[in-house]
Amino acid sequence: MFGVGLFSQMVFSATFLGLPASSILLRSSLDLSAVELAAVLGGGSIAVVLTEFPWGLATDRVGERRVLLIGVVGAALALAALAAVSSSARPAVWMLASLLFIGAGMGGAVTGPSGSAVLGWFGTRRHGTLLSLRVAAVPVGGALGTLAYSWLLTGWGPAATFGVFAVACVSCALLIWVIVFDPPKRAEPTAVVARNPARSALRRSGVWRVAASGLLLDVSQFFVLTFAAALLAEEHGYPPLAGVTAAAMMQLVGGALRVAAGVGTDVIRWMSRAAVVRASAIVQAVCLVIVALGSRLPASVSFTALVIAGIASCAWQGAHFAHIATLAGPGQAGTALGLNNAATSLGAFVPQAAAGALALQLGWGSTTLVLGFIPAVLATLVFPGAPRRVTATSCT
Repeated sequence: MFGVGLFSQMVFSATFLGLPASSILLRSSLDLSAVELAAVLGGGSIAVVLTEFPWGLATDRVGERRVLLIGVVGAALALAALAAVSSSARPAVWMLASLLFIGAGMGGAVTGPSGSAVLGWFGTRRHGTLLSLRVAAVPVGGALGTLAYSWLLTGWGPAATFGVFAVACVSCALLIWVIVFDPPKRAEPTAVVARNPARSALRRSGVWRVAASGLLLDVSQFFVLTFAAALLAEEHGYPPLAGVTAAAMMQLVGGALRVAAGVGTDVIRWMSRAAVVRASAIVQAVCLVIVALGSRLPASVSFTALVIAGIASCAWQGAHFAHIATLAGPGQAGTALGLNNAATSLGAFVPQAAAGALALQLGWGSTTLVLGFIPAVLATLVFPGAPRRVTATSCT
């Protein structure tokens, strides 16, 4: 059951996160201008931001299995249509953008249900580990998708490429149909309970605070990951390959720490998820102050600080994801995770839209403070403390 959710998340990430990283190949394959490419890829990014929350609401109302099936089948149909459209000599840009918007929006259905099902099927002491693994599937899937797009677009062209990913979505749908069933209803006392478990997740301030902190932390994270190469090249003269290698190292080590933190919060009783998130944010903030000093410090110091900040920026998601799901409880987890996913998707979009203009006007030092340091500090203030654990007997 968990494996199918993990596989579905990896397929979604490979399909819709791997594509932007291979954008230069897509552009040449479809003969798109830079503006047209931005319009096509922007459709997918906006779709994820707009649809994550509605999918979360739907999960709590109709169940994980139904939402997963609808989303994956819809994504497969959109990708099949993309394959057909992109087989023409000069496909219409509006058609490509619209189909990618639909596909990404439908595929986004896997993110919330694949996480909320963990709360229903598995005990509380396994939530941190399993949700960390589920969150770690996002960068792993994105990396595999980048490799797949590079190979397929180069050797087979865009029509066959989108066709392969459509088949991958169909395989997910078949696995979901055969293996996945909605988890049994669990009593709220088995989870970490807010003051009023029956209250909607959207009326709990803690849920909104966790989502807001996720938005802020993703602003800082994606600023570092997206612009590490440019910052190192322009501020310290490093070759672009050094920045790309550093970004890859950040994600690999950070992903491993993400899983380790999830296991730790399950196994080590004094290790709270709130502490993991805050510690990651504080490390980011301290290191990014060093990075912001720029040429005032040796290049090796700035490089090391940036790498540590990037690793810390990739280490908090598992604990953060588990925290908001547990705050909401099994019956409201889909809504809470949908809200959180929408917030983090928006946070990831902000630096991509703003960093270039800010760096041009203010320089990389001030931009690092605005998009890196300040969001990380605010996240430590916004994120709520560890919720109160209760036992089943104490609530009867």
